[in-house]
Amino acid sequence: MTKIAGKRYKAAEIETLLDALKRQTRRARKMAEEAIARISHATYEPYYEYRDALTEIEGVLVLIEDRMEHAEADALAKLRDYHSQLIVDLLRMKIDVVLRVFPALEETEVLPIGTQKVFLATIWELRETVDRIDREHIEGVLDEDARKRLVVAETILREVSERAPKLMELAEQEGKLA
Repeated sequence: MTKIAGKRYKAAEIETLLDALKRQTRRARKMAEEAIARISHATYEPYYEYRDALTEIEGVLVLIEDRMEHAEADALAKLRDYHSQLIVDLLRMKIDVVLRVFPALEETEVLPIGTQKVFLATIWELRETVDRIDREHIEGVLDEDARKRLVVAETILREVSERAPKLMELAEQEGKLA
């Protein structure tokens, strides 16, 4: 995004967006809980709604990052930690959801056609989450439990990449279309 006429954003303007991100993350977490419960009954619509919520969150993140890039210096100093904590919370949630979706799919007795889309979306979400943690050097702020979950997620990703590289390509294509 480009800044319009040299506008500098105040802390309150950015904090409003950060609060919205916090609310959207909480809402997505609730949606994920419902989705995971319903997957075991071969109902995937709540999972797609959760994925849509993640797309909305990504839009807010882009807006926040642009505003922070063009923030007044004192505003940025005040909000940097809050922003970082919200990102960490979001990434923790995404890892947790992915690590719960796979077992839910595994426990489902009959996997209908829609399962492939769920699986590919989940693989792509996992890859994007791990990449973001690496890119932003977030691992250092994750607690012990989150680090363990990250290691499990990375192991799953590596296993899928090694055993089914074409599946990773399909997940990437599916992710870019979403």
